[in-house]
Amino acid sequence: MIASEVSTDDKKFLKLAVNLARRNVGLTGKNPSVGCIITYEDIIIGRGNTQIGGRPHAEVMAIKQASEHYLFKKNRKTKNINVYITLEPCAHETTSPSCAKEIVNFGANRVIYLATDPDNRTNGKGKLLMEEAGIKCVEAKIYKNENSDILKGYLKQKKIGLPYITLKIGSTMNGKIATKNGESKWITNSTCRKRVQLLRSECDGILIGKNSIIVDNPRLNLRDQFEEIENKPIFILDTNLELSGFQSLSIFEKAGKDKVHIITSKELKEKTINESDFFTRVSIENAKMVQDSLNLQEILKIVSRVGVNRLLVEGGAKVWTSFLKTGFFDEIVMFTGNKIMNDSATSCFNDFLPIDTQLGDFPNLTLTSLLKWKDNIEAKWIANS
Repeated sequence: MIASEVSTDDKKFLKLAVNLARRNVGLTGKNPSVGCIITYEDIIIGRGNTQIGGRPHAEVMAIKQASEHYLFKKNRKTKNINVYITLEPCAHETTSPSCAKEIVNFGANRVIYLATDPDNRTNGKGKLLMEEAGIKCVEAKIYKNENSDILKGYLKQKKIGLPYITLKIGSTMNGKIATKNGESKWITNSTCRKRVQLLRSECDGILIGKNSIIVDNPRLNLRDQFEEIENKPIFILDTNLELSGFQSLSIFEKAGKDKVHIITSKELKEKTINESDFFTRVSIENAKMVQDSLNLQEILKIVSRVGVNRLLVEGGAKVWTSFLKTGFFDEIVMFTGNKIMNDSATSCFNDFLPIDTQLGDFPNLTLTSLLKWKDNIEAKWIANS
């Protein structure tokens, strides 16, 4: 890419497209959240982002708006139309024309996008289709960090077939998540809890261990200003199906049974499932055991199959430790409260390396953001490759 190909105005419109894409992160299913801006002689005539559930795509929404704009209807000149998109327009067709073909049919002088779509059905084919129609295409490799943060779940799924994984932890100053008796409400303040709701809204699924369900009886639903958003799929790791002995779980009432996927190593007969009130509308998935835990790679394949690109792991200590030990995580968001607990309280991680491991052999992470919420802290750490 030649730097002169991207003007100051181009950068401004691309930034607006990034902001549009950010709005629907976690709401577009398997599809990436994309933003699109269409200009006519540097006047915005169309805006769009990927809609809830993944369709219509951003380009279709922007084209629809632009087609109704009075400037476009009054004095249309294709050479004056620029299309700004955060991801290369798709080239594959399902029940409707591809976005690349929609842009060709609409008419444009230039298409400027921020990243090539890694989907094998597109991956350069969208650009080629538009160029063959006489449209100049520019991949403007700017705003890389912002755009990658929006697309990270989609990009990882396309690359290795696994979701982008965030471990969400709320702990005391000395890394404790509950008293010895299991009390944990509330270690962090109300602002941090609202931030957790934002995290949930931006992820496509939630994973949690059965011990956390039994001890904390969490709701795991979206609430407060996010209550209008549909609750996310919830994956509970329950090796021996111990949850079947608990009938009054908040998660079933608040998030809904149809959102719950229990992953277990126990094989259940279809008759048992059909005759039990507990299993009504709950999905039961099987994974094999590795030593004393469910196979994490199999678990993540199940999660991906459901359509989750961004997975939020909400605990507890055994589950977080398994992700840390195997390396199957991308970032940790740590909410630290202002309390200090006894050493006998529950720690956020169990031992995951031999007791004589030297300091230099423990994992190091990179701090990417640090926020202060009154007397609590939110820190985001990414795993080092």
